[in-house]
Amino acid sequence: MSIDILKNGAILLGERFVVDGHYSRDFRIITHFHADHIAQLKKSISECIGLISTPVTIDVLSVLGYDIPFKKRFGINYGIKMKVEDEELSLQPSDHVFGSSQVVVSNKEGEKIGYTGDFKNPGHGTPILDVDILVIDSTYGSPMFRRNFKNDIEMLFADHVNDSLTRGPVKIFAYHGKIQEAMRVLRKYGVVAPFIVDDKIRKVTEIAKKYGYIKDDIFTSESEEGKEIIKEGWYIEFEHFNKSKQRDGRYMNYILSGWEFSEPIRSIDSRTKVVAMSDHAD
Repeated sequence: MSIDILKNGAILLGERFVVDGHYSRDFRIITHFHADHIAQLKKSISECIGLISTPVTIDVLSVLGYDIPFKKRFGINYGIKMKVEDEELSLQPSDHVFGSSQVVVSNKEGEKIGYTGDFKNPGHGTPILDVDILVIDSTYGSPMFRRNFKNDIEMLFADHVNDSLTRGPVKIFAYHGKIQEAMRVLRKYGVVAPFIVDDKIRKVTEIAKKYGYIKDDIFTSESEEGKEIIKEGWYIEFEHFNKSKQRDGRYMNYILSGWEFSEPIRSIDSRTKVVAMSDHAD
């Protein structure tokens, strides 16, 4: 089976599929909704016969402004096989963000090729694919990028947030997907303060709730409930990572970063901490 990795990051699997980048093929596969994996997606929407991903990812892409025509949407659940002439495709789970997937393509001779997409926890949250050729997405690509403390981060993060809440509201900056992971982690470790979000984060989080990834109610800052919560001063507000440089001293700020390796949680000023919370394998 043919396989190629193009300069624009697109991965060609077999004869009819391109993954996480644009190329003139019938079908584009989208492993997840992060920006570096949906480059030139609007061009693919225009030119490809179909766009393939999990139903979760299709829903989130719609919130992010990518309107895939219904006739071009191929939302398939993990393990379901989709046949296109002499090739067969399936998506497999990936522990990265909710809805993310790995890809397996096989042909009539029984050859199998796969692509991991972004992932963490191989062999546990991310199953290891049984394929003949495997393309591995390596975010870090070097043994020097390791977190020997990674199993402790979730509990430490929750403990720090709970402690900060005794002194005022908390603001957490992260990317879509990691925001919802942070919500899940905080609830898992007993943080019960209400969550405040903007409208876009609300829409993404409602999709996570729809598919059972998280269960908690969230409140927008513009809603009546949200205004009352903010007035009381005991809450956790989530904002997109790109707004982290606009943080202010009214909150205890937490920036969730995949590029922090020195310690689990590090103070960068009197009101800001960086948390080494990564959704990639190291």
